Amino acid sequence: MLGQAEGLKEGPKVITVVSGKGGVGKSIVSVNLAIAISRLQKRVLLFDADIGFGSVEILLGTTSKLSLKDYFQKKIPLNEIIMNTPYDIDVLSSGLEVEDLVYFNMGDKNSLYRDFANLIRKYDYIVLDFPPGYNENLESFYETSDFLVVVTTPEPTSLINTYTFLKMMMIKGIDPNEIHVVMNMVRDMKKGRQSLEKFVGVIERFIGMAVTATHIMRFENGVRRSVEIQKPFTLYKKTLQPSLVMYRLANMITRQRKESKKESFIEKLKTFLGIG
Repeated sequence: MLGQAEGLKEGPKVITVVSGKGGVGKSIVSVNLAIAISRLQKRVLLFDADIGFGSVEILLGTTSKLSLKDYFQKKIPLNEIIMNTPYDIDVLSSGLEVEDLVYFNMGDKNSLYRDFANLIRKYDYIVLDFPPGYNENLESFYETSDFLVVVTTPEPTSLINTYTFLKMMMIKGIDPNEIHVVMNMVRDMKKGRQSLEKFVGVIERFIGMAVTATHIMRFENGVRRSVEIQKPFTLYKKTLQPSLVMYRLANMITRQRKESKKESFIEKLKTFLGIG
């Protein structure tokens, strides 16, 4: 029954975008990073799993009429739920809490696994936009990440929550191939760099995690304007400092060459759903 998914030796690379708390620009980073990667001639699927506010659709200026909820409840084929956008990325909206997938019956979960395994063959990267805060039910997804992008701001509460998130990962033994820390909405670049360097030093000293790279996104009115007109800032104005940061991060991610020893995303999904 699951044989159709076999032979998927090299699935897409998985980029998980997280934050310790809400309101730090996590979904903005997810959307613009996905677009920056697509501009490097890569096929990208953005999985909008943060259903609390629907930020992804607002940022893209598009509305998805279907979601995974329709797949389970109305039996609509998964490929019909995928939303094509004008920006050369596809979007899959969850329409439900991702951890709720474990409560569907076994037949539905088998179908999801099989259909999703076939669907993702066409993509080079999957960008997962997860809800803020650490969620034990999502540990399988954190673990399968080839790239973990952690978004924070210079605000003390944001840094504390980010530290707590990463410490929980360490305690649970979760070790992504690469960890990128993005400090967003920085008004004073000099102070921002100092704050980020100090923060990363604390992470590496007291948590023992190696941060692959750091990225500072300056507060820009152009970003706010891009949200107002519902056009991602990486396309609205490519010369904005935050746009340059997203394209730099996209280049770093797509230049990844070393082989991952992790289970593929689809194998982790099987474990998460409890079907294998």
